[in-house]
Amino acid sequence: MTASSDKSFDDIADLDVPEPFRLSVRRGPFTTHNGPWFHWAEEVDWRQGVRLLGRHCNSRGIVHGGFLSSFADGLAATAVFREVKRSSVTIKLNTEFLRSAKEGEWLQGTAHINRATGKTAFVDAYAWTGEGRDIPMDNLVFRSAAVFRLMEAR
Repeated sequence: MTASSDKSFDDIADLDVPEPFRLSVRRGPFTTHNGPWFHWAEEVDWRQGVRLLGRHCNSRGIVHGGFLSSFADGLAATAVFREVKRSSVTIKLNTEFLRSAKEGEWLQGTAHINRATGKTAFVDAYAWTGEGRDIPMDNLVFRSAAVFRLMEAR
């Protein structure tokens, strides 16, 4: 698959999305532009995933660090909303790249809150390649630590 063969948002049936992932449709314009994104969630466990396309890569066919950082930020923000039930904005995001990901691979991740105060949440996020539900430590692509400012409840 090359950048010129990227699937459009209308061609998601060809992306070979693993079960039980489903298309995520409630995304902001930046995230929607960089998708398509998929998710699944149970009471406690949840994941977000994306089939890596040419548009997510640099000129060497390796997924761009900026894309991975955006994915990390989205995972962390989702954890905040799921666990604290409040919107938030990123204050700080540190991402450690552990191995590269390539076009065509399935990237999935999750995150959890370590601590939350009345105004701040501290979150860890992880992403890996592969389609199974277990987290294969040897396939970790990144781990991230983030700090979020919690927005006032509406």
